[in-house]
Amino acid sequence: MNRQRLILGVLLLLLILSVIWSLFSYPKQKTVARLKYPPGSRVVAEKPRTSPVRPVEKAADVRLLRIDLLENVPAFSEYRRNIFKPLFVDKETMLARQAAAAASAAAAAERKARKMLPSPAPVKPVPVPTGIQGELYAFKFHGFLQKDGSKTVFLAKGRDITPLKQGATFAGRYQVTTVTDQVLILKVNGTGEEIIIPLIENEPLRPVR
Repeated sequence: MNRQRLILGVLLLLLILSVIWSLFSYPKQKTVARLKYPPGSRVVAEKPRTSPVRPVEKAADVRLLRIDLLENVPAFSEYRRNIFKPLFVDKETMLARQAAAAASAAAAAERKARKMLPSPAPVKPVPVPTGIQGELYAFKFHGFLQKDGSKTVFLAKGRDITPLKQGATFAGRYQVTTVTDQVLILKVNGTGEEIIIPLIENEPLRPVR
């Protein structure tokens, strides 16, 4: 019980001291004998004030499109870089891209050249000879051999090779009458018709009428 009274007395003493301290520390209103600027007087500034803001001479019309500002603009000559291009590209990838670009340009040039060329004329089918000409057309001249003053020509029909000398007969009805470096002369048995054939290497036999 005594302890509680002691605590209560200490708190009461602290309260009284705080009230006294607040009364002495409260600011008091001061007075002067004469005001420097009485109420209603006009005050003139001692130094003129300079405005840091530059005055606007004339308000610009924001609705006017100033095209004249685009004249005499110097061209941009500094380095330009493609922002979408990767920063680091290995040598093989760069060479592959350059080769692909060159191939694409070559293909485009070829297509353009083809468009400029006239369309080719339709190829007419070569008529196949019939009769005697058709029989002889099936043979090709594959060269000749000269031995002891006589000439031998070699005619091929598919994979079969037929050697012919002067006086020989082939295909059942053709007899060789003359063999030279340029022509082969045949005689048709039964009719006696004479056929002259120019000899052109690796070409079919084409009689001359």
